[in-house]
Amino acid sequence: MVRWAGVFIAGLLGSVAWLSVGAAWAQTTGEVSAPAVSGAASASDAGAAAGAPVRRAPRPVDWQLTVQAPSPLDDLLMENLDLARYQREAQQAQDEASESQGGEDPAPSALRITRGELRRLLAEVPAQARALLEAEGYFTAQVRIKVEDAAADGNGVATPATASGSASLATPVLVQVVVEPGPRTVISRVQFVYEGQLDTRLSAEDAEAKSLTEDIADNWALPQDEPFRQSDWTTAKNAALARLRADTYPMASWSGTSATVDAQAHTASLFLVADSGPAFAFGDVRIEGLERQPPSAVLNLAPFRAGQPYRERQVLDWQERLQKVNLFESVYVSPVLDVNHPEATPLIVQVREAPIQEASVGVGASSDNGPRVSFEHLHRNPFGQDWQVRTKVQLGLRVSDGLVDLLSHPWPGRKRGLASAQVSSIEDNDNAITRTQRLKVGRLREGERLERTDYVEALRTSVRSAADLLVADATALSFTSQWIFRDVDSQVLPTRGTTTMVALTGGRSISALDESGYFGRVHGRFTAYVPLPASWQLQFRAEGGQVLARDNVSVPDALLFRAGGDDSIRGYAFRSIGVERDGVTTGGRVLGTGSIELSHPLWPGVPNLLGAVFMDVGDSAERIDQWALKRGHGVGIRWRSPVGPFRIDIARGVSTDEWRLHFSVGVSL
Repeated sequence: MVRWAGVFIAGLLGSVAWLSVGAAWAQTTGEVSAPAVSGAASASDAGAAAGAPVRRAPRPVDWQLTVQAPSPLDDLLMENLDLARYQREAQQAQDEASESQGGEDPAPSALRITRGELRRLLAEVPAQARALLEAEGYFTAQVRIKVEDAAADGNGVATPATASGSASLATPVLVQVVVEPGPRTVISRVQFVYEGQLDTRLSAEDAEAKSLTEDIADNWALPQDEPFRQSDWTTAKNAALARLRADTYPMASWSGTSATVDAQAHTASLFLVADSGPAFAFGDVRIEGLERQPPSAVLNLAPFRAGQPYRERQVLDWQERLQKVNLFESVYVSPVLDVNHPEATPLIVQVREAPIQEASVGVGASSDNGPRVSFEHLHRNPFGQDWQVRTKVQLGLRVSDGLVDLLSHPWPGRKRGLASAQVSSIEDNDNAITRTQRLKVGRLREGERLERTDYVEALRTSVRSAADLLVADATALSFTSQWIFRDVDSQVLPTRGTTTMVALTGGRSISALDESGYFGRVHGRFTAYVPLPASWQLQFRAEGGQVLARDNVSVPDALLFRAGGDDSIRGYAFRSIGVERDGVTTGGRVLGTGSIELSHPLWPGVPNLLGAVFMDVGDSAERIDQWALKRGHGVGIRWRSPVGPFRIDIARGVSTDEWRLHFSVGVSL
């Protein structure tokens, strides 16, 4: 009996819903819930009266949906309403059918459905629309549906049938969804409650626990007075939980979350309860995959010690540094989380070693150095001494050099030893030859953003003119400390951020031509990458340097400054701006250059191919009072290739009134 009562009530409610949609249709178009009949249909009725009943197929209609709502709510509804998706898919099917017929005969309309089916789809629109609007923070929205049916006259009678017997389909039924969203709901209150070990530590006034919860609250993505959106609510919860899991509490979860909406006041109150679970700490490290490299190459780069709080960022940072050490082809670091032993979480480091030796041959060219061929060999651990040795020989039309470079495996504290010996020969634009020999020993320390190098260097440089006249010849023993700070979104293809290099040098020179003595040197370079609206990109560069010494003290030319070339002042030859001595350009003691460049994609569909305009300025001189501004400007093309930016520029040097072509690959600090 109860079951039959339920069936009766369900049927009654379904009838009421159907009559409501039919009434709305009739109120808008003049139709009644029962289909009106035309004169042609009356003949059928006459036949039925004569004892010959006829069952008519439902008459199809064309229809079209539009949405009237403030932007961007109109696009939201047209994108997500079932009726709108049906319209898009039907229209696409109709277009494909017409295309397959070669345009000779129009395809049958895929939008033709019966009035009953259209009424069913319309009945679902208000609930769907309100759900979408509530997700955007509009909880008091008014949704109305207007239907204009030109196939029925004001008395609800359909137009006469065509010769084929079907109703006229020339004018579609127009369906319009009208939305008045009302005020948007904003956040009135946000409250966090913590359970588990984090709550215990907060009760004990633990500084790290307090700092963590303050950081979560400060970076909460849906703060007070901000509009409430369901997607933002979900994103904010995910971000807060990820922050909690990344710092000491990797098993954290939400015990409960709620968003209480006051539709009358248009406000939402957010309440979140997080169960932190136990506090985890780092334990032992297990290394898998080592064959020829020592465990110290892995362990010395670890940014933590056993017993320190577990932090996901440190694990990822360690993995990234191991990948950059040039000893392994692949590295994967994973913690073994055990809720029963959180105080000592083991970490498993899985590595695959790179080949112990590599050799390569390269061919290339640049506007600064001309064509070149190079031979390079790398041994990653000769004689088991935990050092890498790189040997390189480069032969070029203008630049040739030989290099033996030693770099140790990582030492404790992220430090590495370095040593190198190099000889080079450069033919400048005036056919002068600059020869340099240098021996360097020092230490490298790598931080997250800051890289510091300290080294002692023995250096000799000589400059001879094309007529074999010795223009400069000096030897120096010096100490240099260099800092490189990188804060960019990508070291290979930066588009946002800055890089800064500062180097301080002090030493004593011995000259074969002039007086010996002590000297100091300061050199700095700053580059900024600034994204602008409408896909524009601004790049700014400034470089400066000063050698401090008495006028009669000779300093090796390799420690002096020159300007001109791809990464200096374009429009001038490489190293062509300096101090002229005996008809030969040599380095100056003062340097100041700057550059500003504006670029934009050449085509919207190819964002990695850009056009650029730029202007470079600066000079290199013997003294600051002799420094004179030189300018170069031009246009270029940029390709953001996987190995770095590829640049082609054509620039005019204002002082020489000459145009020069420049091209290069890579990022310069």
